[in-house]
Amino acid sequence: MEIAATIIAMGHILGFKVLAEGVETAEQLAFLQEKGCDMYQGYIKSRPIPAQEFAELLRDQQQ
Repeated sequence: MEIAATIIAMGHILGFKVLAEGVETAEQLAFLQEKGCDMYQGYIKSRPIPAQEFAELLRDQQQ
């Protein structure tokens, strides 16, 4: 947890937005949000989907 918190802080110090990958639980997400992580992806957000299905999802969100 300390390593993740340090990476988030370093990213922000360098002026980057920080993306966490592989977030699977509400506890992980809460920790990342508490530490100021900007974005996340993982099973908690969406299961992996084929590229075509992802493209359709994006199109549907723009309408």
